[in-house]
Amino acid sequence: MRKRISEMTPADKASFLEATKRALLKEQGVPWEIIEPKIQSEIDATFDDAQFVKMDPDSRIDAAYARKEFGDKKPSLVDYMLWTAKFVTHSDVIEW
Repeated sequence: MRKRISEMTPADKASFLEATKRALLKEQGVPWEIIEPKIQSEIDATFDDAQFVKMDPDSRIDAAYARKEFGDKKPSLVDYMLWTAKFVTHSDVIEW
């Protein structure tokens, strides 16, 4: 499926997340149970002032962009993943 991130419904987001889980396992041999805590840790560090200032400079730059995008509201895991895809590709279109 292909869709603009800005037009995704909750069902689309759930479908994207499930497709991502399957792809990680099939293509990289990495189970979601290993990836999820790493992403959540990144989100937590990004939106916690004390952890944010301790990040390495390169990570802090990306985290600053995330903080600018989401403001004070910590995003859900899937919203953060979608934002990361948009940030990296410079495109609002996602395919899963």
